[in-house]
Amino acid sequence: MKASAREKKILYAGIAVAAVILIYYVATSFSPGGGESLADKVATQESLLIRQRELIGREDFYKKRIEDAEDDLAKIQTRLLPGNDASTAVMELQRVLEDFAERSGVIITTRTPMPERKVADSDSMVKVSVRVGLDCTLEDLVDFLTAVKNYDKFLKVDDIQINTNLTQRQYVIRRPLNMVIAGYISVAPPEPAANDDESLVQATLR
Repeated sequence: MKASAREKKILYAGIAVAAVILIYYVATSFSPGGGESLADKVATQESLLIRQRELIGREDFYKKRIEDAEDDLAKIQTRLLPGNDASTAVMELQRVLEDFAERSGVIITTRTPMPERKVADSDSMVKVSVRVGLDCTLEDLVDFLTAVKNYDKFLKVDDIQINTNLTQRQYVIRRPLNMVIAGYISVAPPEPAANDDESLVQATLR
């Protein structure tokens, strides 16, 4: 049976609506980001490509920065106290201070190791220090501090307490005077905490 003119119009209208729906679906399926056009997507990709090319072009610059940082780190390592154990480093520091005292005429009356401390913003640097009591003249003290400053390892005077007495209009050092001298060592950085998901996977594999 042939379709009437009215039925043909309804059929053609239905086909047209279906075509519009299909075109809209195809168009939106190629518009990621909630409606981002294809032109916007191309512009974004071009921008990323340009940034990647810039980074690749500066590869030599970044390599040089890394090499310089590694050289600086190597130089710092040479100025640390030997070993990576705090108690051993404190013993070495006390031995060095005894040597400085003997050469400068200073007498170390007391020595007290201080608790080691982590250096801020570093996972591998630890500061070790010793509090010492010194019996010396002002001239001997200057010689002692000069030896500390010129030592090939980096040492730092963290604290110094000098008490004086006024005698016949002259200031005389009250002995002993107290001083805290610190050095640095390098220790192994802590291992990163295992991710729970990763641990679960490893346990499953076992």
